[in-house]
Amino acid sequence: MGHTLKAFLEPKSIALVGVSKTPNRPGSIMTENLKKFGFAGEIYPVNHEGGEILGFKMYKSIEELPEKVDLAISMVPADETIEMLNSCALKGIKNVVLVSGGFSESGQDGTKRQNELVKHAKDMGIRIMGPNAVGPVNTSNNLALHFYPLKFLKKGGIAWIAQSGQFNCCILELMNLSFHVGTSKGIDVGNCCDIDESDVLEYLEEDHETRVIAIYMESIREGKRFLEVAKRVSKKKPIIVFKTGRTEEGLRTAASHTGAMTVDDIIFDVALKQAGVIRAGDLDEFLDLAKVFDYSYIPRGNRVGVVTYSGGVGAMVADACGEFGLKLAEISKDTVEKIRPVLPPSTKVSNPLDCFAAGAPPNITDIYQVAISAFLEDANVDIVLPCFLVHSVMWDIDFEYIISELKQTRNKPLIAWMLGDEGLVTENKNNLEENGIPVFASPERAVRAIGALWKYYSRISER
Repeated sequence: MGHTLKAFLEPKSIALVGVSKTPNRPGSIMTENLKKFGFAGEIYPVNHEGGEILGFKMYKSIEELPEKVDLAISMVPADETIEMLNSCALKGIKNVVLVSGGFSESGQDGTKRQNELVKHAKDMGIRIMGPNAVGPVNTSNNLALHFYPLKFLKKGGIAWIAQSGQFNCCILELMNLSFHVGTSKGIDVGNCCDIDESDVLEYLEEDHETRVIAIYMESIREGKRFLEVAKRVSKKKPIIVFKTGRTEEGLRTAASHTGAMTVDDIIFDVALKQAGVIRAGDLDEFLDLAKVFDYSYIPRGNRVGVVTYSGGVGAMVADACGEFGLKLAEISKDTVEKIRPVLPPSTKVSNPLDCFAAGAPPNITDIYQVAISAFLEDANVDIVLPCFLVHSVMWDIDFEYIISELKQTRNKPLIAWMLGDEGLVTENKNNLEENGIPVFASPERAVRAIGALWKYYSRISER
């Protein structure tokens, strides 16, 4: 007998209860996603009118289903949920995702309804994900129960947990399309009336597809248990948490969204650190950290080698390194000798290496390629950060050549920043990231992500 969430993420059969035949409604979109991506299990849409949707027979009731199913996704209104659970119990269905709202996020009446729901489900032995939730995603079996029309499922190492389905839907698309990282699982726990983040962490602890766990939180239901589980799991996989509700205004907004409970943010922050959890201060940092932990090699130390087009950028990186627990590497004499031949005679070989100190060189591609390779081969350098300026008129960097040459020397984290013509930045960023070199929006954000990477793995090595 496996973990409770196995039925939610690895079901062999699914009932979509309350499916509408109307296009672009949640149930019809879920059905379309399952069909589009080729979910191999049985799919049973349920609608009291019967008929057909997207080639699937629609059953008029749960009782009419031809077999007991592993998972039911319910879109019925809040005041019909108890009746729906009774039907599930009669059919032997023990796992239900509640998509509909109208529970604790909607005020006192909704909270009372949710409490009654939880008691009723417990009495019948039914586990609930939600309510006010989006169905889960599992890229390993093409399970896609979002009620957004997903363009594609990109397999990868990041598992996203959220207390907001709308957040999770958008993040999966953004990370797949713009950040070029894939997803292992997407799990929205909604109001956490039953299954919560602790349950999900326990499942992901043993999930071989998941390398990084990223959690968006608005509240915490059982703080002690969460921290105990997180402390154990964080020794195996990095856990990144972005929690809102740091201010009174944020707490009020969170409460109106998922019925979030008040948590003292200072105490919560200290507890996360004690559990080895990495906390992101804002959405940018949350996404940056997920990206760098999924992409990168493990750093052996905190010494950074910087290749840049500007002494000013080098100074920015140096400041950021001091702020985020890193330091500039003392490059070896061998590295200096490797780089010197491709630089103008008047350019000093140092770290940071300013390729443009004597003006824009004609062989800029060779300089970047040789310098980055030399830093990667230098035992004194643990992390390499190239900063690129791309321009359609002044110079042309051949990133295809650089990438092909670096494949033989990649043995440590290589993380980039890029500035310049918007179209060229997008094109070359895509190229680098598709080849395993993450690109960040500023040198400071790159260094902040690298610093978190180093702190996590240095802490793990000490345990």
